[in-house]
Amino acid sequence: MIDYASEEKEYFESLLNSEDLARLPLYRTFCELLENCAKQFAQCLAISDMVNTVSYKELYDRIACRRKFLYDNGFAKGDNIAVLAPNGIDAMELYMAVPTAGCAVIMLPAAPNAFGANDIRRLVNKFDIKGIFVHPDFRQVTSGVNTKLFDIKDTADEPADMAEVDPDDTAVICFSVSDDPGNPYGAMLSHKAIMRAAHNGLFIPGHPFNQRTVAILPLSHVFGAIRGLLTCIYTGALVYACEDMSNIVFDIPKMKPTILTLVPGLAEMVLSVARIKGKEFLEGIDTIICGGAYVQPKLIKMAENLGITLFAGYGLTEAANIVTGNVDTDKVPDSVGKVYPGTEVRIVCGEIQVKGDVVMKGYYNDPERTKEVFTADGWLRTGDIGEIDDNGYLHILGLRKNLIILPNGENISPDELSACFMKLEGVKDCIVREDSLRGRPVIAVEINPDKEYYGDMPPEDIEADLKAKVKRANETLPSYKAVTKTIVSYDVLDHSVNDRYYTIEY
Repeated sequence: MIDYASEEKEYFESLLNSEDLARLPLYRTFCELLENCAKQFAQCLAISDMVNTVSYKELYDRIACRRKFLYDNGFAKGDNIAVLAPNGIDAMELYMAVPTAGCAVIMLPAAPNAFGANDIRRLVNKFDIKGIFVHPDFRQVTSGVNTKLFDIKDTADEPADMAEVDPDDTAVICFSVSDDPGNPYGAMLSHKAIMRAAHNGLFIPGHPFNQRTVAILPLSHVFGAIRGLLTCIYTGALVYACEDMSNIVFDIPKMKPTILTLVPGLAEMVLSVARIKGKEFLEGIDTIICGGAYVQPKLIKMAENLGITLFAGYGLTEAANIVTGNVDTDKVPDSVGKVYPGTEVRIVCGEIQVKGDVVMKGYYNDPERTKEVFTADGWLRTGDIGEIDDNGYLHILGLRKNLIILPNGENISPDELSACFMKLEGVKDCIVREDSLRGRPVIAVEINPDKEYYGDMPPEDIEADLKAKVKRANETLPSYKAVTKTIVSYDVLDHSVNDRYYTIEY
């Protein structure tokens, strides 16, 4: 067992100057965050949808009116309230209003066909949802649901005070991966966990104030809600609401953000568009924060070629999605960074385990599953395989449950090998899996060639080139990890088994 408690407080705090750091203390609750932002950034623009824009003072007052509406409709401290709406101003206000009223907010994924009426009914029962605020586009799936239903714009005409909340009170319930997507686990995150994660998200090089961003990731995604919204609120940034993710190619040039929070797939799409349209497509953007899945070093290089710094990190829903952060991607591009303040990480039999402020209280109404993911001495078992190098950088090697166990007893992480082959020139995508050759189990890699790289080269030459590159890569690996079978495929690869580096879905 390797224990690693974060000793990196000075390392992260050195990324900000002392003046800026003094203006950004660690808040304990949503209430403290909003109170201080209203005082410090009162006249600064807070949220905009390109039609309506509200200042931080107006946002504070609008959230207070939302709270009055909650009190007037009988909601009490400790109630669970859901929101089913895209990333508009209304959803953002409710995300902050519900916890400051002493309740827990549940952001339901607002994607077409994400839920049917039966799914919503099941969620209402499982999570004791006392009310749902619904966008008009989703009214049909909530019809007949046995709970209070409100329009997303419903609010009161006057403000109400914040409730008395404790840092350990549940503020947000986030859905986490389960064997049944329609029956997710609900990770209970306290005010303290959310605020610690939002504060740790501040630690990137450069001036933290006067930023503009687009809230692209849905608020139901803990990474999007915390780093994409709350960390930006922390610094008085202007947050543009993105209700339709498919419009980002049009929205980004109009909104001219300076920083973006993206998952790798979206980052690659945005950077690819910029490569085609020219750097002016991303004019003003100097930083991309990337997480939610493995960040390939090639993606970091791709951003660098466009004059953008891309930072990576590691987290999972059960730990408020911010455990480590890599602000040194130019030096260690294959790492997810160092452990944030207020957090501890240890490696036990290869598994990453986490303790600290960001860790969830447990799964809602599921003591058995909660017991399974915590060790006897209180550490969260992530299920992820990793190692920490001599300089304190965490490296993800794979997902524990995806291990391939060879006949000789050796454990192989397909994710670790996939990352190795993804670095090869000419590889667009790949998966490593168990296969058979002449009746015996072997490790196979299936590769999608990069069409831009190979151009009009004949398929047989592409296959020969890729097999030669895999052979050379094998020579750098321990013999038991060598890939025996190489398959070149032009079909979309099925990553349903081993494409998740983190225990999180989005």
